[in-house]
Amino acid sequence: TRTPKTTTSTQCATGCSRCGSKGANNVDFLYWMGKAVKGMFQSVPAAPGELQISEKMANAITGWLLAFYQRPAWLEAGYRVTNTPINVTDYMSTLACNEIAMSAGASARGTWINDQLTRFLLPQLKNAVQLAGAGGRVVVKPYPSGRNIYCEIIPADRIYPTRINGAGVTEAGFFTDFAALRGRKVVRVEAWDLQPYGLYLQNRAYWYNAGDTLGGELALTDVPEWAGLEPEVVIRGVDRPLFGELRMPMANTVDETSKLPVSLYARAVDTMAELDRIYSEFLWEIHTGKRKRIVDRTAFQPDKSGGGVPFKDQTTDLYLSMDLTGDMGQGDPFRDYTPALRVEEYQKAIDIQCRLLERQTGFSPGTFSFDLKSGRMTATQVVSDDKETYNTTKAIQENGLRQGLLDLMYAYDIYATLYGLAPAGAFDPSVSFGDSIFEDTGVEFARRKGLVDSGYLRPELLVGWYFGVSEQEAREKYMPEPRPMLRFPEE
Repeated sequence: TRTPKTTTSTQCATGCSRCGSKGANNVDFLYWMGKAVKGMFQSVPAAPGELQISEKMANAITGWLLAFYQRPAWLEAGYRVTNTPINVTDYMSTLACNEIAMSAGASARGTWINDQLTRFLLPQLKNAVQLAGAGGRVVVKPYPSGRNIYCEIIPADRIYPTRINGAGVTEAGFFTDFAALRGRKVVRVEAWDLQPYGLYLQNRAYWYNAGDTLGGELALTDVPEWAGLEPEVVIRGVDRPLFGELRMPMANTVDETSKLPVSLYARAVDTMAELDRIYSEFLWEIHTGKRKRIVDRTAFQPDKSGGGVPFKDQTTDLYLSMDLTGDMGQGDPFRDYTPALRVEEYQKAIDIQCRLLERQTGFSPGTFSFDLKSGRMTATQVVSDDKETYNTTKAIQENGLRQGLLDLMYAYDIYATLYGLAPAGAFDPSVSFGDSIFEDTGVEFARRKGLVDSGYLRPELLVGWYFGVSEQEAREKYMPEPRPMLRFPEE
């Protein structure tokens, strides 16, 4: 059965020109869109239930992404942004993805999938994890095109779950995508529903009217970007949706009834707003704190070449006084005034907010400090000093990324079969995360080698960990053939 191909698209629910959403002026757009679309899928088997995004969660998701795209709700006229949401999520995604290794095994099929992952997924995986940090989650959705499988990154504000199981897996819902047709905006809605018999998929397209209302339905073939999609399809024999969901593992402190994940900086919104305010005020003081010269009226002499305009010193702000009296007026018609910049006070204020930001996002004290850290000699010290950062990164990797990446490779295997893209063979998926940023690899290798020598650990597990491959691949490609035992003749 042929599955629908999807086109890549940028995220659209934060006021971009593609979808025409209201962005900052309508932070409940996500909730409204979900309600407007949900009722259109009556033909879906076990039609989608209630939208699993409350208005409170929709507002929060849109707010987090607005901040990430440098249009935070607290932005005022004349304020400057520090891009804290970008910096925090970039740091997190770098640590989480720096040494990631994905493998589908050593078979012919596994080798083909590994090549696809290396060419088309891994180059954009860090950006996907960063966007998951901003909105709480992303869906990495593979789609076949020609002889390859590419991936679309769907942010949180284009994901509408309608059924989430007890393990937090989204089993039914829909995605949205936007395009333009004859100068008018159109929206595509892709619904999915995991049933006992398999996965049901449906694509529909609608006009996007002025006033942000959905208009009449149009054919998918009318829109060039969607002309190759199937309106409906059933994929039998699968036990999960054909995408990978990357999530943040932090507790939901926005809506206690919601099963949805929250942004990495969900607890730090007020702190980031305060950082932007302090930073903006500091810049204002710098720009208005130039050297000033106070000049007596009688000291001015018209500049004949300039039409009677007094000379203006471009290096200072010139203040003209009506009449100077007292000591200043006795033979001293000029007086310099240079205000002292309160650099240290502002730095302390910013540092206090940085300490709060670190606690609220799970990073070690000093991570976002203005003071440079002293160099460390060993990775063991990094684990000791950056314990909070290490724990947060490992939680994201193990509880937020691993299963989603395994599900993604599962989808690769299904599509390889459906489209005949890869030869038959064993599928042995594995995901590993290197720790050399935090741990001393040499010390850890010696520890595991000791377990192997003592008979407490299989050698292929050590080799697989060291090279970042699966146990099967370590055994078949990296380990030498066992030598035959020498036998001595019996006396």
